[in-house]
Amino acid sequence: MIFGKRKKTITLAEVLRGTEASRVQSVGYMQVIPLTSDLTDDRFVSPAEVGVGVTTTHYGTLVFDNSEDTLLIVPCHTGYVVQESAQDHAMAHAGLVKARDKRAFDTARCVQQTQGGLIRSGHYQMIILPFALREQALKDRNSKGYDKLWGAIAGFNREMGIEGASHLEYFLERFGRELDEFVAEFECVPHQVGAIILIDDHVVGIERAPSHAYWQSVWPALIRECYGSLAIQVARSKGETPPAPPGTRVPLPEEIGSLDDLGRAVEEIAAEEESRVRSLVRELLDERLTLTADEEIEGLNLETLEPGRFVGQVVRDGERIVYASILSSKRWLQGRRWAGAKPFTI
Repeated sequence: MIFGKRKKTITLAEVLRGTEASRVQSVGYMQVIPLTSDLTDDRFVSPAEVGVGVTTTHYGTLVFDNSEDTLLIVPCHTGYVVQESAQDHAMAHAGLVKARDKRAFDTARCVQQTQGGLIRSGHYQMIILPFALREQALKDRNSKGYDKLWGAIAGFNREMGIEGASHLEYFLERFGRELDEFVAEFECVPHQVGAIILIDDHVVGIERAPSHAYWQSVWPALIRECYGSLAIQVARSKGETPPAPPGTRVPLPEEIGSLDDLGRAVEEIAAEEESRVRSLVRELLDERLTLTADEEIEGLNLETLEPGRFVGQVVRDGERIVYASILSSKRWLQGRRWAGAKPFTI
């Protein structure tokens, strides 16, 4: 059922209600705050479960076959890059699929311009679209058109030094080793159901899942293709080798006299970094988000944030957020970087 005009306003603090922040994990330009919770919702099948199959029936149509006895929340901007001769596809939005049901989404996007063929029904490894493509995909989520991301993919590839057609797999192949490292470097902690992701001193993503099992199935794709791609993009834009750490990172003292001194220094640095990162996040908790209803299935509301400081989607059960994928808008990030630019001197 499509509502479109019904709106609701909530804060980021309400989106994260029921979760707790764990110790910050830091690698290079990226920092991750794992979000944990003892409140788990097992009504939802994990997207990577063997009971979830996908296929394409037409260019621009992704079909999800949920053979499990639980509901499926298709993560926002889920994609499939397959080895067979078939056109890779990605969702323009999140989706809801009932238990023991099959559902086709005809607003999907082809992400491999010159490859023909349809994906055969089967179980494939999931990706999440790179950060640079997600806002554009969401903006056009209600319109059909399998080629609507080709221009954005071509621009993204050019920025990453990749020439050729609008093929997402060109980027994934060129930077495969670096993307794999993000999966290895950022670990999933016990009871984790979400994360707050910072890159270069900015909160760029807030992710929440209904359960730990669901989170484990989506985290590799989020940290690899989505946020890992942004970390690589930022590093390339700065042209720094090795990259300079963001302002939230604290350097080791130049003089350390013993192993005991080193241990104390590491503990103090970790505490200082934790304080800096949490302070950045604390500033956002009262940020108000306006949600527009997209559809309702079995009492669950799929809603989209109105464009502002953040973009993204949530799934709400009454007043409780069970799923969220929220990104900082490109316009806001560019404005922040402009505000932080060095003043002119001569």
